[in-house]
Amino acid sequence: MYSLDTPLRAVKGIGPKLQAQFAKSEVLFVRDLLLQLPTRYNDLSKQTTIAAAVAGQSYTIRAKVLQTSKYYRGGKSILRATIVDKTGKLDLLWFNAKHSLQSLIKDQEYFFSGTISDRGGMVHPAFEKVSEDTIHTNRLVPMYTSTLGIQQGRVRRICKHIIDHLDTDKSGDDDMIFATETLPPLNRALKELHFPSETNAVVAARERLTVEELLVLIRQAKENKKSWAKRHDASVIIVTKPIIPKSIPFELTKSQQKASKEILHDLGRTQPMNRLLTGDVGSGKTVVAGIAARQVVLQKRNTCLIAPTRVLAEQHTKTLQALFPDIPITLITGAQKNSNLLQKPQVFVGTHALFSRLEAINPALLIYDEQHRFGVKQRLGEAGIIAHRLTMTATPIPRSLSLALFAYLDHSQIIELPSNRIPTKTWILPEAKRAKLYDWIEHQIAENPHYLVLLVCPFIEQSKDPGLAKIAAAKARFIELRQRFKLKYPVALLHGKQSPKEQNEVLEALRRQKVTMLVCTPIIEVGIDLPQASTLVIESAGQYGLASLHQLRGRVGRAGQQGYCYVFNDSNSPITSKRLKQFVATTDGHKLAELDLDNRGAGNLFGTTQHGFSFLRFASWTNLELLGQARAIEERLPDSWRSKLFFATLPKLTATN
Repeated sequence: MYSLDTPLRAVKGIGPKLQAQFAKSEVLFVRDLLLQLPTRYNDLSKQTTIAAAVAGQSYTIRAKVLQTSKYYRGGKSILRATIVDKTGKLDLLWFNAKHSLQSLIKDQEYFFSGTISDRGGMVHPAFEKVSEDTIHTNRLVPMYTSTLGIQQGRVRRICKHIIDHLDTDKSGDDDMIFATETLPPLNRALKELHFPSETNAVVAARERLTVEELLVLIRQAKENKKSWAKRHDASVIIVTKPIIPKSIPFELTKSQQKASKEILHDLGRTQPMNRLLTGDVGSGKTVVAGIAARQVVLQKRNTCLIAPTRVLAEQHTKTLQALFPDIPITLITGAQKNSNLLQKPQVFVGTHALFSRLEAINPALLIYDEQHRFGVKQRLGEAGIIAHRLTMTATPIPRSLSLALFAYLDHSQIIELPSNRIPTKTWILPEAKRAKLYDWIEHQIAENPHYLVLLVCPFIEQSKDPGLAKIAAAKARFIELRQRFKLKYPVALLHGKQSPKEQNEVLEALRRQKVTMLVCTPIIEVGIDLPQASTLVIESAGQYGLASLHQLRGRVGRAGQQGYCYVFNDSNSPITSKRLKQFVATTDGHKLAELDLDNRGAGNLFGTTQHGFSFLRFASWTNLELLGQARAIEERLPDSWRSKLFFATLPKLTATN
């Protein structure tokens, strides 16, 4: 018998060479191999007789081998067999097949599975001896990823052998815990995933493992919160009045004031703050974070604000310097030396370059902006730093996700926009209206030379992939618009592959209002503050999730002027059209986040490969019913069961994630 933790080297049929091949894909234990789920299933379960078989259809035929022969043509080996049942005969062919004539024994009965050709035979059919429990024929046949570099048949045989000899739960607790939820026990779930008895069984099996995976994440989140609550090693920051300095030239909204009080209350405790600050685009999260950072500096301690991009870090630096002139605020870049940086308490703003300097800076407060854009390994780099932590995001987090995934964080929410913000008007335009849009833009610029138009393209350069050729590229659109518009101030280009010097020149021209039209990539999505921007044009809008579209739309109308957003869609997909109509219909970020969750999953909210949840194999945050089911099970799950869960050894969320 095998357990989930059995090394593959101990599995019958896996020698050193095959073990090394599996190891290339980090498949080392039985558990790892069983998580290499089939990417699809070939339905070879439909049996028929030879006489009833129809050309173009796939079947399994039970028949005896009448005769076999092997010959060569054009340097290729050809294996021919004739099979027979009570209704007739059928010819089979294999080209350059590795089968030997001994694989098919005359008068032996086999299952043959394949597609009937126009000539009435089968080419390259799968076959195996007749039995009640086949692997390659007469069933839903699993097809595995080719990245393993191992033949499909060999992977199937090994998986079948393991599942037939797998013992996951000797105590029977597995049945007890999950039976009340009408979910199959783990042994059966794994068998149905790899060798399903029917299609519906695959669905039930995936639900079982989905619930278990969610269960582990929920439990980890709760354990992290308990562990964090036991800590009392943070610096106590005593609030210095006035909390809101006179240098802030506007009145804070009620939400901003409430969030500031919650954060300052946490800073006054020895238990480290671990708080999430959410607010829609333009709701004023930066000033709230700055109020907290100022209090830390006034207590002669350092603060670090970490942003995902250099452009955003520079933006934060200028904003904070303008709002809080009474404290030193320094931008950190990768080229700077550590000398003279730590002469006095201050706020350090930077990108990932700050991670390597945290030990020297020893901040009392760590602020992350758009934290989900950092990899897990980067975030864990500061796990040893004893500091209060504040995470900011403009991506509204649906309650379902918050309860399961962010249960270890306290949550402050800014629900109001500044009183002078006017909702941006949004339209979807057909390509035929592009010329009229350009005429309208030209008229707006003629009325106001400082009018700023943002035009966003998904790609920097045109893709060479034919399937992506229609997607707009910033460089090509920049050349086109520079020729189309003869403006007082130039059309500018901004994207992530430009040098820091080039980006700075563009940003400085924007700040001095010497640019009338900016063609860019979604580099502006995460916080470049351009108050004069009034019109946004989004090209190939189907390439974005609703949350990203909403963040882009938040870049215009920030100075109280009317904002306009025009969307071009080059996709023919009805699903994409529906999604863009949802975007036009509402400016509520939370509603759009829920729709994004329903439409396309959490990857569009947080960027799955970036935010560290790419190890999820089953769970989808769109299935709120299973999420609720997992929470209900977790409430009654004994602590002793933590180590028994199938996913217990997967990467953990930590309190600093």
